[in-house]
Amino acid sequence: MNLVVMANLVSMVGCVLMVAIGFMQKRRTILLAQCVQFSILAAANLMLGAMTGFISGGIGIIRNLVFLKWENTRLLKLIFVAVQLVLSLSVGIHSFIDWFPIISTVLFTWFLDVKSEVRLKLVIIVAQSLWLIYDLVYLNYVTAVFDALTITSNLIGIMMLLRGGKKE
Repeated sequence: MNLVVMANLVSMVGCVLMVAIGFMQKRRTILLAQCVQFSILAAANLMLGAMTGFISGGIGIIRNLVFLKWENTRLLKLIFVAVQLVLSLSVGIHSFIDWFPIISTVLFTWFLDVKSEVRLKLVIIVAQSLWLIYDLVYLNYVTAVFDALTITSNLIGIMMLLRGGKKE
């Protein structure tokens, strides 16, 4: 079996977990399950040679573990942004597309504590759109499908929030 097919099968496991996380309600359980999900998707990115995606998965795991213990402060956000940039630059950025997971992870980390559900969903849409392009370029087709579904579900979520009278 070729490496692209194997990586996409690994991605499928991570994506199924991503969907299951949507049904979880406790913050601690969600963050821990995301750590497992990020590990699986990072492994698939590593198999595909998508190094900035691999690093973004690792940063997501560390971020979640830190935010389980400590409050999400501006200093911690800056530290995660700096670590993301240093690690990504150390493995080499070979194209503009390699910046997409970095930008996505930085955006999500920076706006993770935003109070407005609509704004958070907009951040998720932008971040996931960058991942969609990245996953397509690196032949991670399974994850790209789930990226598109995540974008769609968040757009629907925004419409539902706005119809319900929630403007922010």
